[in-house]
Order: sequence, then structure tokens, then C-alpha cells
Amino acid sequence: MREKIRIGIVGSGGMAGNHARNLAHNDVVELVAISSRNMETGSDLARKYNARFMPNWHEMLQQEDLDGIIVCTANDSHGEIVIASLEHDKHVFTEYPLARSLEEGEVAAEIAISKRKILRVSHSDPVSETHQAIRQKIEHLGQLLVASFMRLTPGRGGRPEVLFNLQISGPPAHFFIYHIYPVVDLFGQAEWVEANAIYSNLNDSGSYDQFVNIVTVGFKGGGIGHWTWSGGIEIQSAEQHHRYVLDGGTLVNSGGGWQISTRSGIESITPTSVQYSSVVDLWLSEVLNNNLVSAQTDTTKALDAIRVSLLAEKAMQENRRVPIHRSD
Repeated sequence: MREKIRIGIVGSGGMAGNHARNLAHNDVVELVAISSRNMETGSDLARKYNARFMPNWHEMLQQEDLDGIIVCTANDSHGEIVIASLEHDKHVFTEYPLARSLEEGEVAAEIAISKRKILRVSHSDPVSETHQAIRQKIEHLGQLLVASFMRLTPGRGGRPEVLFNLQISGPPAHFFIYHIYPVVDLFGQAEWVEANAIYSNLNDSGSYDQFVNIVTVGFKGGGIGHWTWSGGIEIQSAEQHHRYVLDGGTLVNSGGGWQISTRSGIESITPTSVQYSSVVDLWLSEVLNNNLVSAQTDTTKALDAIRVSLLAEKAMQENRRVPIHRSD
């Protein structure tokens, strides 16, 4: 009988609770420990799932009865916890983004390779039936011309304050990294980035009320990528639009599903079947089967995605085009 993978979770918010609940129904996993700065929510979550509660995550990483760590903290602490977990010979699954600094992301990737540990970021596109169908379609549509994305949100109600904070979460281009990752996954590495930003009522603590972030990249393999995010604005309801324009056709999604549009007509994209129901299940399978190649490929893409978002932040600050250099 195969031994269970012993997991510790860092964090006790909504995502930590989701992971704990899902792990409780997984036969290959044992949730051993939970660490959180919030004593009340952390101890409650640990008690609910019969796990040890440890306020200090550094101490938790030293426990020998843990095989893997799931990181569910604020963006600014991801890199530090991921690196420390890998250094303590733990496999790691982290919520996106991989890190708040490019240096941390690169170090994490290097340690995962040298330690032969499975590092995976929570981008769900590898297990998305629709994304994999899109990948198959674009293989036959020629060269990318432009990939564009626009999201407009009113931001009413209980918006997450920790996201609307430049110091903790970075610019929206970084906490919306899950919009950048699939485009990088489909069309490859970017070689330069330009960006602009507007923040309303930005204060000394880094918080703001409204924002506009615009990011443009040139892909190494050709074509342009363009993203516009605007939140907290005066709009009746949220809007979101995707376009992938290639030589042989345009993929379109305005909220009703993906379609291929050409001069001769419109065709709906049918989702394809995938092996795993969630990216956590994929990570656990990689840990069980020591599938380093799959995980390292995904880490490279996650790193390429944060290169875009973090260098976009630099482009915003310096008001210039920033070239993307790689140390790997």
C-alpha cells in the first residue's frame, strides 16, 4: 500500500480552508499541520481537520513528518516561504504569484531543480479542458499577431483590501497574473514589456480605491500581447473580453465561451478531456510519481509570467520599455 503524502498548509484564510477541505477527501493525502499568524483562524482550521497548529511557519518546515507544503499567504510572502520550504526538502504548491520579486522566483526555481523537488504554482490552465482545446486549435492557425485581454470591474461590496495594496500584492498586473500565464503558456516567452498605471486615492501605505493597469509585451516568437485591467470603476457590471488574433483565424471570448472566427464563419471550441480534476491533484500525482519534468516545465512558465508582471511594474515606475533578460 502506497504511503500517504503528508502535507502542511501555511495560511488560514479562504484558500487555506478550501485546500484543507479538498485534502480531507483525498485518499493519498494526510493533512498534518497548519501554520498561521492568526492564532484564532489557524487553530480553528487545524482543530477542524485534526491537524497540529503551529504559529511559526519556520518551525513547521523543520518537522520531519511533512513531505509537502501548500502556501496560501499574501503575495509578498510567497517567495520567502517557497524558498525556505524547498531548502527544507519539502515539495511545494503555492498560490499564484510564484513570488513578489523576480529574484525570489528565480532562486525558488533553481532550488527546486537542485533539490529535485516538485514546485508547482496554482495556475489551473494545465488542467483546464478549454485551455487545452485552445492549445490544439492554435497549432493550426499560424503566427500570432496579437493577444488581447480586457477586464473592467465595479469593485462594489467586499472587495479584498489586501489586493488593492501595492506593497503587499503588487500592481494589479501581478495579482492578475493568472491572465498573463495562459498567454505565455500558449505563445511563449516575452522579450520586452511596456506598461502604464493610474491609481486613485493612493496613500502612503500603498492602498488605493480605483486602478487602471495596461501592459504590452512583444513575444520572442513574434506577435504582441496586450492586457488592460481596470477596477473599482463606475460600471454597472463586470466585463471581460479575450482575443487571440492569428494568421489563420481569431479566437474570441466575450463571456459566452470561446469561438474561432474567420471570414467564412464562426466555430465554437469544444473543451477537450484532461487527466486531472484540479491542479493540486496534478501536483500530488507529480510528487507520488516523482515527475520532475512536468513540474519544472510549469515552473518555467510561471517564472516567465512573473517576469512579465514584475517588469511591467518596473516599466510603470520608470515610464519606459523594459527588456526581459533571463538568468536561466
